[in-house]
Amino acid sequence: MFLVGLDIVGDKLLEINVFTPGGLARLAEMYKTDFAARVIVALEEKATLRRAYGKTMPNSRLATL
Repeated sequence: MFLVGLDIVGDKLLEINVFTPGGLARLAEMYKTDFAARVIVALEEKATLRRAYGKTMPNSRLATL
């Protein structure tokens, strides 16, 4: 997965959110940084790589780029 959210309380992992990771707005406010824009750029780069390499590049490799 490219982007997930982890719900952690104390030392317990309660949930892994893979469909609605959220948190970017809160982080942007805390750190005065637009993380969402960078995420969109990274997703566009991955889409470009997928078009260029097709199925010759497995998803597991694409996810690490």
